[in-house]
Amino acid sequence: MEMEEVRMDSVMVFADLFDPVIKERHNGYDPRTMTHTTDLDASKIRSGVFDERYVLSSRVRTGRCIRGLSLPPACTRAERREVERVVVDALNGLRGEMAGQYFSLTNMTDQEQQQLIDDHFLFDKPVSPLLTCAGMARDWPDARGIWHNHQKTFLVWVNEEDHTRVISMEKGGNMKRVFERFCHGLLEVERLIKEKGWEFMWNKRLGYILTCPSNLGTGLRAGVHVNLPRLAKDPRFNQILDSLRLQKRGTGGVDSATTGTTFDISNLDRLGRSEVQLVQSVIDGVNYLIECEKRLERGQSITIPAPTVRK
Repeated sequence: MEMEEVRMDSVMVFADLFDPVIKERHNGYDPRTMTHTTDLDASKIRSGVFDERYVLSSRVRTGRCIRGLSLPPACTRAERREVERVVVDALNGLRGEMAGQYFSLTNMTDQEQQQLIDDHFLFDKPVSPLLTCAGMARDWPDARGIWHNHQKTFLVWVNEEDHTRVISMEKGGNMKRVFERFCHGLLEVERLIKEKGWEFMWNKRLGYILTCPSNLGTGLRAGVHVNLPRLAKDPRFNQILDSLRLQKRGTGGVDSATTGTTFDISNLDRLGRSEVQLVQSVIDGVNYLIECEKRLERGQSITIPAPTVRK
């Protein structure tokens, strides 16, 4: 079945509503005329190691949903359990550095769950009205969990906002290595899913189909926790981020405030540019932010770069 048919109730039937929203959110990408490109060749990345005096940790994540099963806002309890079964069955086939174990939320103690949340490995219970009103918290915590490799550098969340959330992360500034692990692990997960007779939702216009329209395309967010004490106080900081197509968040996650001088800096775009292009834009952009910080340390001037254009 074509993805357009699977999503007729939203993307196609309500295209007059969705298309302008997608175009506005994704930097002018027109889903009626443009096509999306996927590129998971990490060997193309240049200068992917940050100055660790500034970058504390690096992370790349995306989501994937399984074709033929309803997305989380509309899925039944039986479908959610089927997602968990299919995904965990596939993940058990990972080997080498990717080998790990699945931990179901229903079998965790409150203390174990909170520790994983505090360590930034596990998602928290949905409390935002955006999630609860969309039905994300139904039957909580049934059929939710986390799979991670033994090193806790490659993780898969099951039945959070999407069917799966795939994450590669580690402390320090080696974004190239994080992205290499991300690409290798994601491709292996997709291969194992296909071996079981399933596949991820994908569309040539919208890329990978995820629950939130903001994550269509790659669904990718490559980010670092970076300390910028001088740039944080500079009135041009937000303009610089806008020009680089970067966004800042608090280090506690999507709804956390930006307090202090350490920020979670990541790509703003998801759709219309490939994974390689987005990760490279984060590397180039964060290196520019660090260079600005160093110049401010030396009492030198900084400039707002020319706006990033779509490639």
